[in-house]
Amino acid sequence: MLRLYMRLGIPVLVVCIVAAAGLGVTYAMTKDKIAAQDREAKAKSLRIVLGRAKSFVELDAKKDAVVYEKATAAAVDVRVDGLFRALDGTGAQVGWGLLVAPRGYGGPISMAVGVDRNGKVTGATIASMNETPGLGTKVITQKDWLPRFSGLDTSAGTESVRKIDTIMGATKSSRGVRKGVGAAAAIYTDVLKSLEGGSGQ
Repeated sequence: MLRLYMRLGIPVLVVCIVAAAGLGVTYAMTKDKIAAQDREAKAKSLRIVLGRAKSFVELDAKKDAVVYEKATAAAVDVRVDGLFRALDGTGAQVGWGLLVAPRGYGGPISMAVGVDRNGKVTGATIASMNETPGLGTKVITQKDWLPRFSGLDTSAGTESVRKIDTIMGATKSSRGVRKGVGAAAAIYTDVLKSLEGGSGQ
C-alpha cells in the first residue's frame, strides 16, 4: 500500500515543484514589467486630471507614513492609493494628484483626482472599476458628468461635491465617484495644503 501511495504521490509532488518553480521564474521575469505598466497607468490617469504637470513624485508610503495615516483618516472610508506632487517642466509644484478608491456598486472604483495649489479640483477620472455595463458605467460614458467636478473648491468640503447630481440608473456608482472626489478634497484641505509646496501661498 505504501509503495502504491509513493508511486502515485511522487509524480504529483514533482509536478507541484515544477509548477511552483515555473511560476516563480515567470514572476521574476515579469514583475519589473508589471510594475512599470502600473506606474505608467497611474501617470496617465494623473496627467488627465492635471494637464499642466509634466511629472509626478509620489510621497513614499514608509517615509511619509504619518501623511498617509492622516490622509486615510481624512478620507474616512475611501481607500487612499497614492499621493503625488505634480510638477511642471521647471520642477515647480503646480498641485497634487491623488489616487483614491471609493466603493461603488460593483466594488472599489479606482480614480485619480487633481487639485491645484489654490485648492481647486482640476479634474477627476476613472482608472478602473467593475460597475454594471450600461448602468454604473454611465459615470464614464455620460461624457458631461465627470467634467462637472473641475473647478470645485476643496475648502467648501463635501458640500460642493454634493451639488453634483447623481446619474439616474447609476446612483450608487455616481455616489461612489462623488465620495472619491470629496475624500480627495478633504485630504487636500486637512493634510496636503499644510505641506511645503502644498498651499496656495
